[in-house]
Amino acid sequence: MMKISYTILCAALLLLFNIQTAKSQCPGCLVNASCTVTPASPAVCPDTMPEGTALQAYSEDISFYLPAQFVDDGSGMNVTLNQLTIMSVTGLPYGLSWQTNAVNNIYYPSDNPPATEHGCARICGTPLMAGTYQVTVFVQAEVSVAGIGQTVDDSFILPFTILPGSSSNSGFTIQNPLGCEPHTTSFTNLMVSGGNPGFSYSWNFGNGNLSSLENPPTQNFVTAGNYAVTLQTTVDTIGYFLSGVSVLAATGCNDSPFSSPDYYFILKQGTTTLYSSAYIDNTDPPVSFSFAPITLSNTTYTLEIWEYDTGMAGGDDGCGSVTFNGHAAGTQTLTSGSLISTVTVDHPVIIQSATDTVHVYATPMVSTVTVSPNDSVCQGDTVQLSITASGAASYQWYNDTVAVLNAIDPDYQAARSGLYFCEVMSPFGCRANSVARGVSIITNPPKPGFWIIGNVLNTNLAGYDLQWYFENNPVTPGTGMTCQVSATGLYHLMAANEFGCFTSSDTIYVTYNDAGFAESALQSSLQVFPNPNKGDFTVKMDLLETCDVSVTVSNILGQILYTAEYGGESGSFRKEIELPAVVPGMYYLNVKAGKATMHRKIQIY
Repeated sequence: MMKISYTILCAALLLLFNIQTAKSQCPGCLVNASCTVTPASPAVCPDTMPEGTALQAYSEDISFYLPAQFVDDGSGMNVTLNQLTIMSVTGLPYGLSWQTNAVNNIYYPSDNPPATEHGCARICGTPLMAGTYQVTVFVQAEVSVAGIGQTVDDSFILPFTILPGSSSNSGFTIQNPLGCEPHTTSFTNLMVSGGNPGFSYSWNFGNGNLSSLENPPTQNFVTAGNYAVTLQTTVDTIGYFLSGVSVLAATGCNDSPFSSPDYYFILKQGTTTLYSSAYIDNTDPPVSFSFAPITLSNTTYTLEIWEYDTGMAGGDDGCGSVTFNGHAAGTQTLTSGSLISTVTVDHPVIIQSATDTVHVYATPMVSTVTVSPNDSVCQGDTVQLSITASGAASYQWYNDTVAVLNAIDPDYQAARSGLYFCEVMSPFGCRANSVARGVSIITNPPKPGFWIIGNVLNTNLAGYDLQWYFENNPVTPGTGMTCQVSATGLYHLMAANEFGCFTSSDTIYVTYNDAGFAESALQSSLQVFPNPNKGDFTVKMDLLETCDVSVTVSNILGQILYTAEYGGESGSFRKEIELPAVVPGMYYLNVKAGKATMHRKIQIY
């Protein structure tokens, strides 16, 4: 039976499924009815699954076209797609779920086209871990080709990429705040300096590393845990300001016996007056002035205190002066003679602290693969593969990098040769692979065939250890390619290879024949001509009595390719034989007449 290629058909469904849950959690997908191909061929729209981002919600509707009738690309045959079933899906990102618009994920395109030729699925959820995932989809297609039904099992791999996500706070972002040990991530400061020297930074990553850089180097978090990351940013760019002036004491500068002094101040840089305040009327010390903050430089300033006079009192009286540095932040008490005054210089500095967390999850610890009984067994037997793993939530076995259907337990019975390993996933999506272990399934010898000539059993199977059996007991001697029949009963032949793998022939009831003269006469009269031939030849012999005759032709492995039965034959026996199409080579003609059995070699060219 011809096997049809379904790569396009099955690839169209690769984008639809996730292993995290078998329950439907993303209902409401919308079919894109324009998703068709001319000439008809399975298709998916869009044909590429968009990338996702860790820690960000993901939702995508995908439509697919499953024509009931199409021409298979691989064979050119007309195909009727009767049913397609999603058997199993492994390997998609942790945190997503899916739902198709088909009950039990089974599609019947040929039942009611065109309605059943379109389908859709919605993938949704929040992927937690960044990475490239190898998605394996196991499908089973039931089709009809030239009126003959076929069931085809297959699996396909599709990479699905989840980009690193980020978390942010008022001070910085973490490019990938979740990961599996060992985890590497980077950080970006949100309070940028723009090259201004007034910014300083103090990072603590919780892993023992500190940094004073605006954008620190990539950090490694070797072991599982929750790492508190802090950033303290100091912004010293606002400057220095004179915000307060007070007079605590001043004598000898009030010449009015009838009122209190009227104080004001003058601020100078060198001989230049920067500011002159309004006077405070009729107030004894202490006196504090109100004014808008005055920007100061890193230089010396002079503060003069005056008493305001008018009319008969004459001119203003100087109470004294003091000096201070413009970048000396804080409140200073300054004295000059009888003048005691204070100046307050403000220096605003912004200090912002931000904290976030890097979560690092433990990677499962996987043991080496153990095998039982050993890593090499005979065809028909299996090798039990086993692992142990701490922190495991799911298992998936692989044979030569291809996921094995339903191999989702810590133990697996391997019946095929190849390299096997198990991928283990933690509850948080961390993955680890066991070391691959080779398994050899050794092919058994071909099934022996044998025939009888006189009282001798014969086989043409060479290159194996042979043992003849009579009534299930080994014959002695009985390890050659012939065996002497000494009694009537059941005979069979066992062939074993160097690895101890064996195959048994059919068990045949053999009658001990003491009519040696009659059989010898038949042997002498048996003719096969022409020989060599192209598969058409004549069998002729002289029968000494009426009997049934059977003619068979087998290959060198003992497989019967032709058989014919003739009842009640007598006298001259002549039959024309036409073999079905056979390849050139050596074959064996087996003729049984009554109790006598005869054999001839035939060369087909």
